[in-house]
Amino acid sequence: MEDFNLMAKDFDTDRRIERAKVIADEIRQHMHDGHAKSALEYGCGTGLVGFQLINDVESMLFVDSSAAMIEQVKQKLHSLGKSTDCADCHDFMVDVPNDIRADYIFSSLVLHHIKDTKAILSRLHGMLNNEGHLLIIDLNTDDGSFHAEYPHFDGHHGFEQPSIVSLATEVGFKKVGIKTFYHGYKTVNGNTNPYSLFILDATK
Repeated sequence: MEDFNLMAKDFDTDRRIERAKVIADEIRQHMHDGHAKSALEYGCGTGLVGFQLINDVESMLFVDSSAAMIEQVKQKLHSLGKSTDCADCHDFMVDVPNDIRADYIFSSLVLHHIKDTKAILSRLHGMLNNEGHLLIIDLNTDDGSFHAEYPHFDGHHGFEQPSIVSLATEVGFKKVGIKTFYHGYKTVNGNTNPYSLFILDATK
């Protein structure tokens, strides 16, 4: 199981930075009139994706359950001369603040860490403004090789796309689209294995 507090200071590797650029470009294709909209990145980590999009929206809120990750985000915001008030430490499976609403909520490689997929989709649905979009980037089903270096990983080894679409529909999303957009490789213990990512675009 990953300890994201311990990983925070060394999280921004070249591999993650390059992948975040591709992911942000894909998310951008699903945003409309972003400069007049609010966005929230759930499970933002160090903000690798969100900082790519921060100038595409009217406001951006960075949220993560790791205090160390949020500290990294605040340092980046400070270096850009932006308020650190738009970075908060929250675990939405434990606590959902009543005052948080957004037109776009997006997450990257977060969903597979959350055991109760339907519950988190429902909570994120409730935080969206009407006609808002939930944009989820995550792993297509794999054989466990993506997390091979974490023998105690107890999340999901990716997802079957039809099952995610079905869950999103069940929690109330009116229109749900999904597609694979990224193919990459990850080397673990000397073994290089392929993986792919999908983007789910669900409209409230």
